[in-house]
Amino acid sequence: MARPQMADRPAAGRVLARPSTSLAPRILILGGGFAGVTTALELAKRCAGTLPVHLTLLSEQNFFLFTPMLAEAATGAVESRHVLYPIRPLCGAWGIEFGEMSVEAIDLDRRRVIARHRRSPIRQQVHYDKLVLSLGATPNVAMAPGAAEHALPFKGVGDAIRIRNRVIDLFEAAALTDDPWTRRRLLTFVVVGAGHAGTELMAALEELTRGILLRHYPSIPLDSVRLVLVGSSILPQTATNLAAYARHQLLARGIELETNRAAGVSAEGLTLQDGRVIPSHCVIWTAGNRVSPVVSSLPLPKARDGRLQVNKFFEVEGARDVYALGDNAAQTDPHTGAPYVATAQVAVRQARALAEQLDAELTGREKRPFSFHVLGEMVPLSRRTAVADLNGIKLVGLPAWFVWKTIYMLKLPTLAARLRVVLDWTVELFFERDVSELTVEEERGG
Repeated sequence: MARPQMADRPAAGRVLARPSTSLAPRILILGGGFAGVTTALELAKRCAGTLPVHLTLLSEQNFFLFTPMLAEAATGAVESRHVLYPIRPLCGAWGIEFGEMSVEAIDLDRRRVIARHRRSPIRQQVHYDKLVLSLGATPNVAMAPGAAEHALPFKGVGDAIRIRNRVIDLFEAAALTDDPWTRRRLLTFVVVGAGHAGTELMAALEELTRGILLRHYPSIPLDSVRLVLVGSSILPQTATNLAAYARHQLLARGIELETNRAAGVSAEGLTLQDGRVIPSHCVIWTAGNRVSPVVSSLPLPKARDGRLQVNKFFEVEGARDVYALGDNAAQTDPHTGAPYVATAQVAVRQARALAEQLDAELTGREKRPFSFHVLGEMVPLSRRTAVADLNGIKLVGLPAWFVWKTIYMLKLPTLAARLRVVLDWTVELFFERDVSELTVEEERGG
C-alpha cells in the first residue's frame, strides 16, 4: 500500500517544539528504545547548565523496555512490569520534552516530523534543527505467508504476556481432553528463529512447560509436551563451542531442532519448505526483523537490510543534520569491516558516542569517530545455565548463568528496578512460580 504524501497529512493541535526566536537548537530524537533514551539522557546531562538545547523525544510507548529480560517476563521468571521503566520520569528529571506519539512521516526538506497519538485523530508537526533516528525494528513476519495472521511475535512486553497466556490457556484446554492427538497438538510449541531471542525463549518455555506447568496438570502425561526450535543453526553468530554447548543443552532437554526453513504459518500450524506440517496452536516468530517503515520509506541510501547508510559520525548519507543509530543504522565496524550488529550493547555505546558528538558540534570542538569493539555476548538457557563470551573468556553452565544475572541486573536503569528484579529472582528460589493466566475481556472475545 502506497504511503500518503506529506501534503495529504494535515497537522494541527498542540505542536511540540514550536518554531520560535530562541537560539537554542532543537534536537528531535525518534524512538524510546536503548538508542533513543540513552542518546536523550546522555545529551541532556552533557548540556545541563552549560549549553542551551531543546531536546524532544518521541516514542510510541511511554515506557522503556529492558529487552534482555523479555524471555524471563514471558515465562514468569520476573514480573512483566519489572522489565519496564516509564520514560516521563527519566525525561522530566533532565528537562527533556516527551511525546507519546507514533511517527507517520518525515519531511527532510522542511525539517519536520508528522506524528500523532494512537487515540487522537490530530496529527502534530514537530520541527527540528537536528534529527536522530532510532525507531528500532519490527518482526519480519513477511518472510513466510500467514505468519502475520497466525504466529505470535516476540518483540514487546505485550507479546511476552500474550505468549504466557497462550501457553497456560493451551494447558488448560489439554487437561480437558482424552484424545492423545488433540492433546499433543495443543501442547506443541514452535519457535521460529534460533538466534539469541529464539534460543532464550525456547529454553525458558521448556522450563515453564515441563519444569513447572506439568506439575499442576496431573491428567496430562509427562510426554505430551512437544517443543520445536526451527532454525538453520543454533546461535549462528556465537562462538562455535558455545553454540555447540547450547545445542547439547537443548537436545538433552528433549527439544527438537528443525533445520528446515519455515514456508508458511496457518491455523493448523507451521509448514516447512519440504512440505511437512508441524501441527500447533502456538507458533512464535523470532526469525529476523525489518527496519521501521518510516525509515525504510526515506529516499536515502540504504544497506541491503534496509538500514540507513551512516558514516563514522552517525551522519546519514544524503541528509543534512540527520543521524541514525541502532536498528536504523548500517554503520561499518572498523574491526571487522562489516556493519555493526543491531544489539542493545552496540546501541547503548552508539548513543553515548552520538551524544558526545552532538555536544562537540554545538560547542565547536573536534568530533571523534565511533569505534567500538564488541565486548562479547551472553545467552541464558534457563535452569540455571547459560553461555557467555566476555572478551574471549568463555563460560558455560552455572558460572555463565550467574554472570548473566549479575551484569544485566546492574544494567537496569534505576536502583528500584534492580531491587524489584532481584526480589523476583529471590522469591522464585523458595516459592513456586505464579501460573495465573492474565487475559482481559477483549482478548477473550478475539
